[in-house]
Amino acid sequence: MNTAFEQIKNNHRIYIGESYEGQVSYRVADLIHDKERIQQLIQIQKHQLGAPNIAITGLLFGKMYSVITMGLFEMIVKHHLILDMMPSNVGIELKEKNKMNYIISEDAVYSTHDLSDEKVKELIHTYLVQHLQPLFQLVAQTTGCKSTHMRSIVSHNLHQKYREFIQNHPQHEEYAEKVFHWFTTEVCFSKNMRNPLHFDFRFYEADNGKKTYVRRHCCMKYMLHGANKAKCCPTCPLISDEERDDRL
Repeated sequence: MNTAFEQIKNNHRIYIGESYEGQVSYRVADLIHDKERIQQLIQIQKHQLGAPNIAITGLLFGKMYSVITMGLFEMIVKHHLILDMMPSNVGIELKEKNKMNYIISEDAVYSTHDLSDEKVKELIHTYLVQHLQPLFQLVAQTTGCKSTHMRSIVSHNLHQKYREFIQNHPQHEEYAEKVFHWFTTEVCFSKNMRNPLHFDFRFYEADNGKKTYVRRHCCMKYMLHGANKAKCCPTCPLISDEERDDRL
């Protein structure tokens, strides 16, 4: 398990264990329930990024949060571990610019081998509905960016992570597809309830054979570079497919 923890830390900035507790800058539960703390965090990140306004800072906060979402997915499909992501269990350590480490107690870690599929789905639902969605809603209210845009950026990165994983681990494709649907469809939700990460993306294949999902919303990171669209990533919806071909 220690090897899995080390990989998750290095790849997804998720730090598991009591020894990291002293590094926590904010508790997610406190951010959700205290607008002043969110404002403080966003202002720190705006200053570190040199962002032209707080709306862009909010979007980039959402983009960075895709790191933990992809990590949760990979923990399940690769390491057969899942976290209880109740906001009270998770701390955030602010790093340079808008990078964040995510700190959680080892008591919140479970082996999926010891749980039913229904319990795993319940824990995924907890993360999406009690953690990600209310946190993003408050960031959106505070910054003026759109929660929908933040969530679509996270969902897009998760789509990319899923595709990368099944390419590298084709033997696990069936299980990975099942878990991916738990994260991105209404499988874990009651009737008439929508998954906040349920988005469809255009799948694009470049002339050189490289493939990608195109984002539905720009993360606006290019605005940190004087609005120079040459700095847009290959998945950006603001660039033409001809430009996309050149960048893939």
